[in-house]
Amino acid sequence: MINNWQHVNESISHLRQHTLRFGIEPSVSEHYLPALTKPIIEQDLLSSVHTVEMGANQLVKQVLAGQLDLAISGNLDQTLDERLAVTPLRPFKFRILANPDHPLAKSDHPTFAEALKSPFVLLNATYLNKLVFRQLAEQLSIEPQVLFESDSSTLIKGLVKENLALGFISDITTPAEGEDDDLVEIPFDDVQVPSVHINLIRRAHQFPIGLVKQVIDIIEKTFADDNAKQENKQ
Repeated sequence: MINNWQHVNESISHLRQHTLRFGIEPSVSEHYLPALTKPIIEQDLLSSVHTVEMGANQLVKQVLAGQLDLAISGNLDQTLDERLAVTPLRPFKFRILANPDHPLAKSDHPTFAEALKSPFVLLNATYLNKLVFRQLAEQLSIEPQVLFESDSSTLIKGLVKENLALGFISDITTPAEGEDDDLVEIPFDDVQVPSVHINLIRRAHQFPIGLVKQVIDIIEKTFADDNAKQENKQ
């Protein structure tokens, strides 16, 4: 109760100063931050919104600790805390990428168990990818071969193109033109992939008024517009 009271006082203090502390996961910001920033500038809010990038677990911790007012993060549904107010913005999935010459790319019915016989390149622990990958390997009781971890999806795809490893990556970001050329997606259905979403998170006791409400409206509209655009492409 004392902690909640301290967080409320801290939030009120920031609102009086007309500032908002906003966190975003790097893999999400790569695709969405430019679209989010445009209306923030148009509504003359840029000087009031302080944005930082950090991994999903750290974002949740900082929101709970009152160090961030809002965060956009990819999360496993079961990892979210009941002290958080969570608004799902879009689901996403994970995929295995391979060079077309990889043996798995020529398999009639590839499986995750088969894929784990090959080395993988992954995004590092800052991202949700590594946690999900480990969970899927644990379902099969197989110790995966991780050749390399990086904070760059472009680098991972480059290593896959060279047929040095398979890549495990999410579809949060839209590939740059030509980036996924010469790569194939390997389907698999022998493991249960956890439910994952990009979420807008804040503390449950925090009332979305004033600046907080303005930024929440911008975030929700930006994601709604992008979701509609992606549906029209399909």
